[in-house]
Amino acid sequence: MEVGIKDGADIRGVRPEIVLAYTIVMYLYAKYDDGDIQCVITEGTGGKHGTASLHYLGLAIDLRIWGLSDSEKRSLLADITKALGRQFDVILESDHIHIEFQPK
Repeated sequence: MEVGIKDGADIRGVRPEIVLAYTIVMYLYAKYDDGDIQCVITEGTGGKHGTASLHYLGLAIDLRIWGLSDSEKRSLLADITKALGRQFDVILESDHIHIEFQPK
């Protein structure tokens, strides 16, 4: 399984809560690894997001979902949501998983 940060993704200012979330999520991705799964951060604090995006505050990351079937994506999403708990929002987008720290 490949882990890491996409070349060009900006992670300057990512908060410790997000680093902890990524550490947990790496283990969950490994459950689905058949040799071509990539738990890669595709964006942190950079990129183009909505004006109120938590990315700009260092409170969100996007993760690659290449190599996962639709059912694996849904299952992984459920696993991440359960593991991170209520303080995080986990959203399956069309080409990535978005994770943000947003305590309720």
